[in-house]
Amino acid sequence: MNFQTKFTFFSILIDGKFEECYTKFVKNCHKRGGNNILNMKKVIWLCSIIMLLSTLFLIYFEKEADASYNSKFANYPEYKELIEALQKEHPNWEFEILETGLNWADAVKEESKHGRNVTHRYGGGWNCSTCGSKNYETGWYCASTTTVAYYLDPRNSLNEDYIFQFEKLTYNSELQTKEGVEKIFNDCNYMQGKITYYDTNGKKQTINKTYIDVVLEAAKTYNISAYHLASRIRQEMGTGKGSTMISGTVSGYKGYYNYFNWGAYGSNIIGSGLETAKEKGWTNPEKAIKGGAQLVAKDYIGVGQNTLYFQKFNVSNKGAGYYVHQYMTNVSASKSEGLTIKNAYQSMGLINKNSKVVFRIPVYKNMPTFRCPEPGKENIVTQDVQTNGEVNIRKGKGTNTDTITTLKKGVKLLRIEYAQKKENGYYWDKVVLSNGTKGYAIRDRLTGISLQSNCNEKDIVLNSTEVRNGPGKTGTAVISYVAPGNLVTVVEKGKYPNLENENWYRVRLSDNTYGYIALGSSENPNLVKYDENSSDYDYVKVVCTDGLRIRRAPNTKENNIITTVTQGTQLFRAQKSASDNEGYIWDKVVTSNGLVGYCVRQDKSNGEPWIKPLNQKYELDEKNANIVCIPNTTVEDLKTLFTNVVVEKENTVIANNAKIGTGYTVTVKGKTYIAIVKGDVTGTGTVTTVDAARVLKVAAGKYTLEGVFLKAADVSGDEKVTTVDAARILKAAAGKYNFTIE
Repeated sequence: MNFQTKFTFFSILIDGKFEECYTKFVKNCHKRGGNNILNMKKVIWLCSIIMLLSTLFLIYFEKEADASYNSKFANYPEYKELIEALQKEHPNWEFEILETGLNWADAVKEESKHGRNVTHRYGGGWNCSTCGSKNYETGWYCASTTTVAYYLDPRNSLNEDYIFQFEKLTYNSELQTKEGVEKIFNDCNYMQGKITYYDTNGKKQTINKTYIDVVLEAAKTYNISAYHLASRIRQEMGTGKGSTMISGTVSGYKGYYNYFNWGAYGSNIIGSGLETAKEKGWTNPEKAIKGGAQLVAKDYIGVGQNTLYFQKFNVSNKGAGYYVHQYMTNVSASKSEGLTIKNAYQSMGLINKNSKVVFRIPVYKNMPTFRCPEPGKENIVTQDVQTNGEVNIRKGKGTNTDTITTLKKGVKLLRIEYAQKKENGYYWDKVVLSNGTKGYAIRDRLTGISLQSNCNEKDIVLNSTEVRNGPGKTGTAVISYVAPGNLVTVVEKGKYPNLENENWYRVRLSDNTYGYIALGSSENPNLVKYDENSSDYDYVKVVCTDGLRIRRAPNTKENNIITTVTQGTQLFRAQKSASDNEGYIWDKVVTSNGLVGYCVRQDKSNGEPWIKPLNQKYELDEKNANIVCIPNTTVEDLKTLFTNVVVEKENTVIANNAKIGTGYTVTVKGKTYIAIVKGDVTGTGTVTTVDAARVLKVAAGKYTLEGVFLKAADVSGDEKVTTVDAARILKAAAGKYNFTIE
């Protein structure tokens, strides 16, 4: 019996029905007389016991329900404690959980893409190390990974000040009053009194409504929180006189208004925003406010982005595509707007023990144990330096702190923080000693040097992994995240073995950022040396024409689908043959945006492939007994894939390092195939201008090719030889085109 069933059963005894039944029974007993009175006493006694037990049961199950309610956050570090603290002060607040299904590292990585999130803060680790001081808009800089993680982490906002960025943004006439909207606009001169504006002819006009009236009408009409609309306008238009976006006097856009910065982006914010207003016909403030509100309702709240947080960080609306369709680029926008709403509520006395608010809180997979910290006061770097004289490495900033060690001139160190201000007359930079110990050194005693590399190898990332500015988790900062399937270049290894029970590699990411990654355990490594011929992992391309479903688990249940990818999409295959459930071969794959799941390799009814290796060098054509190869494929290449491979040219076995040419015989798996090398119509195993010229003659009808040589000429795969084939072969001969196996 579940809780609801138990509750219903026992509530019958105390909701008035028991009293009704009891009254009828007593009357009946009085009518019958005799021993019925004794029976009545027994029933009264029995019912009293039942009443007592039912009350105890209700108390127990009520506690059980509360415990269950709170425990839904128990699997996510720190959530439960923070929410319980809020609920203790506000017992009527409700907290819904949204399991995004997204890996935390992947979400941070995606939100950290250059320009996706910006901050007005500068220095102190707030800004992207690659973009540096680049302005995306005047006074706005690309946010660092540390900054993104700080604002993205919901736990940093599960407190009285910032919880309202998670409030569900639907209209509530009891909570959202005219007085509250007025308080939000208290310092916004442009939202005071009746609406006055300039029309498209430049004439001043008046509408017999106040700005506040229009906001409340829009909120009620489109079922949006009035405070959300007010806070959004205040956030976008600012205080005081507001933005020129709502002046109605901008040249070329006179009489047009855009209160929500809808469609405003790029280097010309005002122009693009007013162009949108012109397209929408927002020729007065009422039209602009209501039109903008309608779009927010339709395009955001209506598709699951129904909190400030989800509008800033799209981790809920997979239909539009995770991490895109985000209302603002200001990384702190939802947090600051949430504070504005909280202040409005508080100023009216609406935040108390009796207030009822519903919050929707997101959680991620594999979240850090502790909340992501706010960026510090120093610039985060990963640089090699050398002492230019004797220098003391100290535990803290200042000559009055303890000395860890004293180094002579010429000692190489790693610098991981660049001080922003002087302490005791010096800039103290944070450095890492050769044993991994962190300390501080006077900057003047350090000289920057070139990268100190001891290797240069390509490794592939197998798990979602954080990248830090130095080795070890203590005293370092996360600067990026890499998802499974990404290639990194290892430039240093073996220097920091067994530091905090991990081996640390210095890597270069695809955007030329340098940092440190923990190698992981032998059973579950984060990095392995990349081998394009590896039997454990590879890259694949979707070849099925109607799209391929990526699923959370290897089964075909309808509610198990993460996403559907189209033909031609590239995926990283992290595990081959992960399962053979339901008669399908399931491979574990990772999408380009970091989603991890399972897909079916081929149609089980006819064996038709749904994915194919992206960089495969051959394909067996069982029907025609051919093996199709790309140019420069050697015997050794095939031997890494098969055992007992024999390749012959005119009945003579060729060496392992020899290239396989069109017309060669290849015996593999006990069967003999005739080789077709794409573009190789001369049988050399390579592609040259001679091949291109010969194919061009074939296209012109001046030369004849037959059999496998004719098939080698058809590099476009349209079953005919044309000038297009000749052009591709010529490009390949010049090194400007690469043939692939489709």
